Amino acid sequence: MSQGAFAALSAGSLVFGLLVGAGLSVIVDRTPEPPPEDEELEARAAADAEGQPVASVPPAPRKRPHGWLHRGAIMALTGAGFLLASIQFGLAWRLPLAFLLIAVMIAVAFIDWELWIIPDVIVLPALPVGLAAAIALDPHRWWTYVVACVGSALFLFILALIWPGGMGFGDIKLALFMGAVLGAAVIVAMFLAFFVGAVVGMVLIASKLKTRKDHIPFGPYLALGSVIAVLYGHAILGLYWGLVR
Repeated sequence: MSQGAFAALSAGSLVFGLLVGAGLSVIVDRTPEPPPEDEELEARAAADAEGQPVASVPPAPRKRPHGWLHRGAIMALTGAGFLLASIQFGLAWRLPLAFLLIAVMIAVAFIDWELWIIPDVIVLPALPVGLAAAIALDPHRWWTYVVACVGSALFLFILALIWPGGMGFGDIKLALFMGAVLGAAVIVAMFLAFFVGAVVGMVLIASKLKTRKDHIPFGPYLALGSVIAVLYGHAILGLYWGLVR
């Protein structure tokens, strides 16, 4: 690819990412809050039984940042992700698949951080599209994407059984999409998600911003690991295998 074509592709990907990010910011802002948790429902029922006005029981606090800074962050991250993908893949058919994963992961990261949910309406439609595209791009290794899809979800499901409350079904369904698109590179995504999540969790607990009992959404860490893995996952795996051989 000539330098002119490379520059045009990079600039176009950046602008496209900014536009997609603007759309994602609308999706994030318009995602409805989930229904009250069981604890809140019990508190409201008790207040009603005691004759206390139900409205006086405060809803579970959820931070919903809005405004130009919030939208700008989503747009900037999407634009940067699309730009890095264009640099990594060039004019290859894997580029649109990388765009899909990056867009889904940025939306999921913001929604899960703010609302503690990973909407099915985002992940489930992207799952068959991502799996079909990944297999079409690498048909001789179709089984790696199927195994990665099922295996990564099964891994988180087992963790959810062992550690109740630590993983949600939204994380498990997101893992299906991760494995479907990333294939073997989902190993890198999972490792980075757990590593970064553990480090951030320890920092938050040490700084007394969170306690061990506080809920910390895992979706943003899965999203971060996935974006890094789609861009550099196979290179990281190749480097690792080269070191251990």
